Amino acid sequence: MERIAIITDSCGDVLPEYQKKYGIFVLPMVVQASDGEYKDGVTITAKEVYEKQKTEVLKTASPTGADICDMFEKVKEEGYTHAIVVTLATGLSGTCNQVKLIASMEEDLEIYVMDSKSGSIGYGAIAVLLAKYRDAGHSFNELVKMGEKLVLDSYVYFSIDTLEHLEKGGRIGKAAALVGGLLNIKPILSFDKEQGEIFVPAKVRGRKGLQLKLMELVETHIAEQPERKYWLVVADGDLPEEHTELEEKLKERYPDCQGMLHAEIGGALSTYLGAGLLGAGVIFE
Repeated sequence: MERIAIITDSCGDVLPEYQKKYGIFVLPMVVQASDGEYKDGVTITAKEVYEKQKTEVLKTASPTGADICDMFEKVKEEGYTHAIVVTLATGLSGTCNQVKLIASMEEDLEIYVMDSKSGSIGYGAIAVLLAKYRDAGHSFNELVKMGEKLVLDSYVYFSIDTLEHLEKGGRIGKAAALVGGLLNIKPILSFDKEQGEIFVPAKVRGRKGLQLKLMELVETHIAEQPERKYWLVVADGDLPEEHTELEEKLKERYPDCQGMLHAEIGGALSTYLGAGLLGAGVIFE
C-alpha cells in the first residue's frame, strides 16, 4: 500500500498550522549572515532577518545535503513508501537540482521532485492541495500529474517596498531595481512559467492602489477560466493588518472560491524581499 509524503522547502512558507493539519514536511533553507549560518524557520525568523538587513547584505543557500538525507530517512522511518517534493523555482535556486541528485541515490523510497516555477505561497499552496488530494485517496502517479498541472495553473503577485534587496542578492536586474526606487513606485512581482524567474508585470504609485491592483491581476485569470474551481492565496511580510484587509476583500469579491490559503513570508525569502510585502494569487484545481 502506498503511503505518500508531501515535502517542500521553507521558501514555500507553509504555515505550521498547515504543516500539522496536512502532514507536510519542510526542508529549511539556509540564511547566511556575517555571524554564521542559520536554518530558516528553525534558528532564524523573518523579523530577525529584517533586523540584520539594517547593517548587512544577507545571502541564502539551498537546504544542506545532510538535512535532505535526514528528511528522506525520517519519512521512511514513519512508514512512507513514496514522496513528492515541491521546491522553489529553479530560476531562483539550486534546491530542486540538489534534491533531485540526492533523491536519485535514495533506496526504499520512490521520490518525485517537482520544480514549482514559483515562490512562497505560490507553491506552498501546491503542497497543501497535494496533501488534500492524497488524503482524498489519489495515488502517487495521479498526484504527480496533478502537481505538474497545478504548477501551470497557479498565479501569484507580490508587491514589495523596494527592489534593493533583490538587486543586491543578484535576483533581479539593476535597471528594474532603479525603477522600483523612483517616485514612490511599488513594483509588483510575479514568476514566469518557463523557469520561474522574477519579472515585474505591474507597478503602482504608493500603497493606496496596491490592493486594488493585486485584485485586478487575480481577476484577470479568474475571468479567463470562469468555469474552473479555484483557491485564493494571500501573503504578507510584516503587514498583518493589510493582509487581513486584503483577505476580507477577496472573500467578499469571490464567494465561490474553494477556500483561502494564507502565508507569512519566512526568513529565506525575506532576505531578498525585505519587509513591507503584500501578495495575492489564485490556483486552479
